[in-house]
Amino acid sequence: MEKSLAQLKKAVLEDKIVKVVPIIRRKAYLKPGHDGEHTYTGCAKIHGLTYDSAKRSYRNPFKNADEQEIFEKLLDQKEGSLNLYKFKVTEPNFWGTFTLRIPKEGVELDLNNPSDALMYRVLQVNDKFAKNKAESGVAEKEYLIVNEEEEKEFESVLAQKKDKANDYMHEIKNSKAKMLNVLKLLSKKPDASASKDWLKAELYKIIDEVTVNKGQAGIDKFIEAMEDPLAETKLFVLDAISKGDIKKDAIGYKVEASNTFVGRNYAEVIRYFLDEDPKVQELKTIIEDRIKD
Repeated sequence: MEKSLAQLKKAVLEDKIVKVVPIIRRKAYLKPGHDGEHTYTGCAKIHGLTYDSAKRSYRNPFKNADEQEIFEKLLDQKEGSLNLYKFKVTEPNFWGTFTLRIPKEGVELDLNNPSDALMYRVLQVNDKFAKNKAESGVAEKEYLIVNEEEEKEFESVLAQKKDKANDYMHEIKNSKAKMLNVLKLLSKKPDASASKDWLKAELYKIIDEVTVNKGQAGIDKFIEAMEDPLAETKLFVLDAISKGDIKKDAIGYKVEASNTFVGRNYAEVIRYFLDEDPKVQELKTIIEDRIKD
């Protein structure tokens, strides 16, 4: 029995509006707020369903096997028009013309509209679009798909993180040594002679970074460093490496004085010095005494 139009709509449409907005990233050669940070005023970028050359087809935007047929009917297209393998430039091609023009200020998609609902699916399988703020720190993402409900949840969680980060800053901001240590744990290399105010400012810069590129420090990494149960051992290893008591060669890390092998990489060195073996702890004490001198 063929489904009614109302049933088809119910299967793929949602009473929801989402926004597609540009992700603005800092660029060394442009001042903050420059008109060309992403898209110039009056200009727009065109996006559509991406082609997967490995599979020789368009990427599949459909949530299930029935959606292709449903959208063909809702968009008044011929049967098979939305076939993902239809890619001959000499023939009419639905996917070649089904595109979205995104201006500087972004666009809204009404998911109660069949065309917008399909475009929403198209953008979700495009590598340039972040499906949520957690993904927006990935360097290749150029746009963020903002779901109002998810946005509210994100803001609520972020507020809790900021409260926690500020509480931790209150604990350490009057101690130069503690601030230096946290920056070290965040893979920074602060100068030991730096002032308290400078260290504090650097930490607040990190806390202010909500979405970051992979490998960069932000509010999540700051909280993680403050709550790291292995922080003491990590700081010991970092200081030992910095002072040259532990050195790295082609094989891995060794204690300079005794030539004792302690790990192939940084993580293994941490595990080595967490060992409660008396010989390991004695070696650690010897290195600690040298670092203090």
